[in-house]
Amino acid sequence: MLKKNWMLLLIALMLLCTFLVACDQTPDVSTERTEEETTVNQVQTETPTEEMTTEVETDPFKPDPTLSVPDYDTLMSNMDDFPISFKYDSTEYKGFKGFSLESDDYVEVDRGIQSTLCFRHPDIPAMFKLIATVYPEESAYEYVVYITNDGDSDTEIFTQLCFEMDFKGDNPVISGIKGDAGGQNYLPYTHDLTARNRYSDVCTSGRPSHGVFPYYNLSYGEGGTFIAIGWPGNWSAKFNYSKSQKVTSLTAGQNSLKTYLKPGESIRTPLMGFVSYKDLTPDQQTNAWRHYYINDVMRKIDGELTPTYTGISQGCSGNSTNRLLLILSSYFDGGVSPELLWLDAGWYTGANGESVGWPQTGSQDMDLSRFPDAMSSIGKFTSSRDMRMMIWFEPESIRLDKEAFLAGQEGFKEEWFLPKTMEGSWLEGYIMNLTIPECVDWVFGKICKVIDEAGATGFRSDFNCDPAPSWAAADEKNRKGITENLYVQGYLSLWDKIIERYPGIYMDSCASGGGRNDLETMKRAVPLHYTDWFDGNHEDYDMKGKMTQAIFAWFPYFKNEIYETTNMYKVRMNYAPLSLMNLNGLLYASTDWTMTKQGYAEFEQIRDYFYADYYQLFEWESKADRWNGWEFFDPATDSGYASVFCHEATKDLTATVKLKGLDPAKNYHITDFDGMIDVIAEGKTLMEQGITVTVPEKPYAVVMLIKPAE
Repeated sequence: MLKKNWMLLLIALMLLCTFLVACDQTPDVSTERTEEETTVNQVQTETPTEEMTTEVETDPFKPDPTLSVPDYDTLMSNMDDFPISFKYDSTEYKGFKGFSLESDDYVEVDRGIQSTLCFRHPDIPAMFKLIATVYPEESAYEYVVYITNDGDSDTEIFTQLCFEMDFKGDNPVISGIKGDAGGQNYLPYTHDLTARNRYSDVCTSGRPSHGVFPYYNLSYGEGGTFIAIGWPGNWSAKFNYSKSQKVTSLTAGQNSLKTYLKPGESIRTPLMGFVSYKDLTPDQQTNAWRHYYINDVMRKIDGELTPTYTGISQGCSGNSTNRLLLILSSYFDGGVSPELLWLDAGWYTGANGESVGWPQTGSQDMDLSRFPDAMSSIGKFTSSRDMRMMIWFEPESIRLDKEAFLAGQEGFKEEWFLPKTMEGSWLEGYIMNLTIPECVDWVFGKICKVIDEAGATGFRSDFNCDPAPSWAAADEKNRKGITENLYVQGYLSLWDKIIERYPGIYMDSCASGGGRNDLETMKRAVPLHYTDWFDGNHEDYDMKGKMTQAIFAWFPYFKNEIYETTNMYKVRMNYAPLSLMNLNGLLYASTDWTMTKQGYAEFEQIRDYFYADYYQLFEWESKADRWNGWEFFDPATDSGYASVFCHEATKDLTATVKLKGLDPAKNYHITDFDGMIDVIAEGKTLMEQGITVTVPEKPYAVVMLIKPAE
């Protein structure tokens, strides 16, 4: 605690003194940088001028080495070179040079320190608020900037608002995975910037992780940086490498913003997240990212990491309270105790109170003809058995007759409709105007009514439209991008209101699968339904193996689901932090529960390892003729598990599996769930020579437990 307080005091004193001397300086206005003119802002700290040195009365910034994150310390030691860039009334500004520091605040947050600094420039009638957070144990940091018109008249136009960050080091390589949908399906990629010095991604649909993925691993020199962009809308990221300066420049921000601000109005940048590393192997890099994501991104529930669960899912269309209770009871009668109930679309009414199914949605009124007690009996059943009950919503979308909806929804105003989305498609409809706080409150009230009456403990939010055209159509003259920016703020405030009211709620983000899983959203929710691919391709276990192997490296928590329990290959492929094991024929006495019971028993033995270090045991391949698999290993307990898969198209029934992350000098006992493997060997042998695994047939899944040898 003492070290953290010293760090806060030193940062405060340094920043205050720096801006007292800088507040009257006129900002430099420069032309667009060429490759040879790239300035290294983030990784090099300028030498203070003589004038600055003589006026600073305190010691220079000296971070406590036990809390230091060098890239963050450099960033925060010189606000003149902070990597924000924008134009205001045709004048270009880079950093906070020429700004005065009006206030600063430093607070301890979970595992880190958050700084809030407010700046003002004499030529701009607005307050700039920088919120920066550092997480020393993960060598990670984040920042976001808000700009607020706190005057009584409109500002001039802001444009080209972005962050321009520089990373110094040779041989830069970008690696990551593609987003969901668009034929990408989390496809891993690498891009060598030395060979091709430019790389860019642009989201234009308004769903930030459809087809693109706002997460990158940029390696360079002897280290690198993971980069995450938190923007639930249109964003762009452009990398450019200067070979002469050995600097990779990144420009990132909202894709297009050119607007003035009305009195009291605020715009904001994306939330940027970074994890610095040095001298790490690719596996160690993966786990450096995962440690940050698990500890500093994922929202804690009741102060703890989100629990792992077994569960079941049921759509509500065509279902009723009595039928759902019968289905629930059948699991417990069959000797299986699921921990989560996932209730999906179809529980609501249409514009005139009639029963409807998805994609018709919008009223968010419970269909009392099928659920006469508003699902409260289902909530009581799950609560009495320590189960979570999660209900699907699509709270921003209205796919109902407009006039009938307005007539039937008390308090809803016509101006709360944004222009139509997905015109001409089967998903045509409207989205709520979340730029208006009153509309946010109305949606919040509807959600709370359903949650409260049902006794739900989980909120699943879907979003089945591309909002970008609707946002653009709503923009006024000289206000390009403002609807999107204000909508993003309204969307995040809606989720924050839900979390504030229900601190222990389980939150899932879905947007036709994995379409809205940016960093800001992931601060609030987990990406359970990461793709819609399996909705129409239940039995594509080749694709499931590829997706699961790739996603575990980036998202530690998601859902896998088995739709029909017919063999243990399928059951084992679906082990994930939320493992849904559904079973057909639930209401028949002849139902065979054998494999479902086995799945639950196996999951119980491995569930505690999903937050451990992750390793890919086979190189990711797109071809079907392959083995693939992964391992979780916890150094704290010196134990873990590995899953490997021989698929239908795999030709060889034998594979050599080299484990990872073990202590080379210790002995380990390796067994599997089917009794085929029983090996005691040194960690060095298990990692270098591996274990020979032969399966009796294909497809086949082998799950190996890794324990210290007694």
